[in-house]
Amino acid sequence: MMDSLPTAQLAIYIVLTIPIIYLLVRHWPTGVLGWLYLFAFTTLRIVGSALSMGDHSTSGGASIISSIGLSPLLLATSGILHEARVYRGLRSSKLEWWVVGLFHLIVATGVSLVGTGASALEQSSNATQSDLVLLDVGVALLTASWLILCFWTAISFRSSHHVEAAVAHIEGTVLLYAVAFSLVPTGIRVLYTLVALASQKPYLNPSTGSLPIRVVLVFLPEITVTILFIVAGVRSRNAVRQHRDDSQRKHRVSTRRGSDPAKHRR
Repeated sequence: MMDSLPTAQLAIYIVLTIPIIYLLVRHWPTGVLGWLYLFAFTTLRIVGSALSMGDHSTSGGASIISSIGLSPLLLATSGILHEARVYRGLRSSKLEWWVVGLFHLIVATGVSLVGTGASALEQSSNATQSDLVLLDVGVALLTASWLILCFWTAISFRSSHHVEAAVAHIEGTVLLYAVAFSLVPTGIRVLYTLVALASQKPYLNPSTGSLPIRVVLVFLPEITVTILFIVAGVRSRNAVRQHRDDSQRKHRVSTRRGSDPAKHRR
């Protein structure tokens, strides 16, 4: 019987790509990281679904794409979290970018190891110990990145007068709650990847395994996160303009104070 899931995924993600492109434009440049990675995630899902619908010889490629497709979802979450923190009055911007860079490094290393190990396992029935080690380390790094996101999100809820005074505080809070709620289905997806790649059970294969498992543990968590981000993005679509106008206003006030003659006489 023909697997209808790839067909459904292909159609759904093609449709969802349209509002994501719109949100990428509306949240530019503050939210470029989050929405660009979310677009990359949907693109990978479209490609993976197309491969799954094609010749069976491409099922290995579809499995690899499904395995590494988790990384842009994690990076999209971190990017939207960063955008939320900016709108909520982020102060330590230099430290923030160091954290963002380190997170990207962890995810990139993890997905590289997963891709290398999964490719070796797909091409050969006799996997070496080094291939399994690469796979285990890669999945462990992706799991660690999800835990980092959980901690990063939790500390982002800290409230202060500075946060509440931010002009786009409400929009930033909307995005922050979207990230917080998304961590549950993302965690389900990460744990499924951990178990599937570590056990190498055929029925857990993310591309050719049991249909109910793929629907419940892959498709539904991913589509939930994607729709959650789209809804939050639409609700906060004016945040960039508000944040930019507020920054320009503060700059003009600072410039006038700096050029005040009375200040220099004092």
